[in-house]
Amino acid sequence: MRSPLILAALAAVASSVSAQDIVGRRDRTFSLSEQIASGGRVNIYNRTGMITVTEGSGTTLQYRAEKERGDADDIGFVILKEGGGITICAVYDEDDQCSDRGLNRSRRERRRNWGDRARANITVSVPRGTILRASSGNGEVSVTAAVAEASVVSGNGKVRVSGVRGRVDASTGNGVVSVDDVEGPVKVSSGNGDITVGTVRGPVNASSGNGDVIVRMSRLDGTDDMEFSSGNGRIEVTVPGDFSAEVDASTGNGRITTDFPIRVVGRLQPTRLRGTIGDGGRKLRMSTGNGSMEIRKS
Repeated sequence: MRSPLILAALAAVASSVSAQDIVGRRDRTFSLSEQIASGGRVNIYNRTGMITVTEGSGTTLQYRAEKERGDADDIGFVILKEGGGITICAVYDEDDQCSDRGLNRSRRERRRNWGDRARANITVSVPRGTILRASSGNGEVSVTAAVAEASVVSGNGKVRVSGVRGRVDASTGNGVVSVDDVEGPVKVSSGNGDITVGTVRGPVNASSGNGDVIVRMSRLDGTDDMEFSSGNGRIEVTVPGDFSAEVDASTGNGRITTDFPIRVVGRLQPTRLRGTIGDGGRKLRMSTGNGSMEIRKS
């Protein structure tokens, strides 16, 4: 059996390990400038409030948070620097845990539910070529910057991504998602909202629990499979004229049309289409519970 002294020592060690320095409690507005290494990682995490990311000049990150509602000291900020990159978390409680992977709320913070009375709206300018992750538990997230790649998440709010030079993952639990002018693979999802993806090189994968899925690819490299789905909404996919794929498309209630000649496999049905476009190769899967589907030629 461990003695009280040993238990106290272990508790002290655990406390020191979990404790993180919190800054910016007293002020309504918190600002930070930081040099970011070429290709460095930038992680921005917010519990409640908007995040707006734009492209800055040079190698300096500019971060600004404006607190709304509640008391100024309801929200503070944890700053972690590692490997030429930075992680910034907006936190409510001293025991909230910030890491490069995300922000975990303490049990005490969940009970107090400070997020109902206080929020931080965050604006950030980042150097070109950084690797970005921006996430808000409840609020819109917008990224318009030539970053190398981006992961953009909202638990509840619109998500917009534009100008990224590489891979994009964008998702929201509830809201519209739009992605445009992206030069890498795209993966998009919304629990409840329309999805639009345009002027990308592809491939693209997109799903909505309840909303239309509209995708346009001006270029499509490689032979990676693609999948588009909606629980209740229209799906429209526009691809280059030299597109080839093995198609499997189905709808619970709607029509399926294509601009491409297709060699049909099996029996032709108004709500199910299986066949080959061009030379085949990649798989193109499309499904909706209620809505029409179109494969268009750009």
